[in-house]
Amino acid sequence: MARKHERREFLRILSMTALGTALYSGGIISGLSLLTRTAQAQSGSAPAPVAQEEALQGASMAEVQALIDNFVGDKEVIDEGLRMIMDPLASNPSSIPIKAVLDEEMSESNYCEELIFITEGNPIPLACRFKFTPLAGTTEVSFRTRLIDAQYIRALARMNDGRILSARRYVTVVAGACGM
Repeated sequence: MARKHERREFLRILSMTALGTALYSGGIISGLSLLTRTAQAQSGSAPAPVAQEEALQGASMAEVQALIDNFVGDKEVIDEGLRMIMDPLASNPSSIPIKAVLDEEMSESNYCEELIFITEGNPIPLACRFKFTPLAGTTEVSFRTRLIDAQYIRALARMNDGRILSARRYVTVVAGACGM
């Protein structure tokens, strides 16, 4: 019976917390005090909010190239062996499905160690990163991302023997979603 009481008390506290947060919409809990987004930005504990009228800018080509160079190192990039499957026209830019498939047979002696996706025109170009072991058995991943504008999406795979495989596709979006 005591356990049932503990659960009921936990749910009551959880509900009250959710209600309190909803009542103070637009606020962010920081430590023990409730701060507005503006106050939190001014305190230096969070990045400053982006004004509604400010348009988000994509990363610079230098930032994208630095990300690629950091992943590739001094290796040569091979433009085959990795496929990206996605629609060239995105009707919903806030949820674009992307799939990558490695065409090679995976084994303990041949497998993908790491796979990254770069959205070349987004404010933060590294969309996601996957790491694998030989136990994965396959390199096939799917995810969804948001895009600010029409742009190239690049997938880079680092194989266990050091090879870097690449695939790059262009996607046209109906409307940007990063600022939504």
